[in-house]
Amino acid sequence: MPINDLLEERWRTQRKMAAEADYNIKKMLDNAEKIVEEMTREHGITLKYAKLKPSWKMKKDT
Repeated sequence: MPINDLLEERWRTQRKMAAEADYNIKKMLDNAEKIVEEMTREHGITLKYAKLKPSWKMKKDT
């Protein structure tokens, strides 16, 4: 698959996910997390993420 086709697919998917989340980045990330959880269960794989120590703290939603 040529690089342009891969980029087009990435952008199409990103636009779709953004629209589904009403262009809210928090909702978009939550939806992405759910998709990843479903995929890992469905395919029986485990993903390991790096443990980072951020220099800033995110405010929690109230």
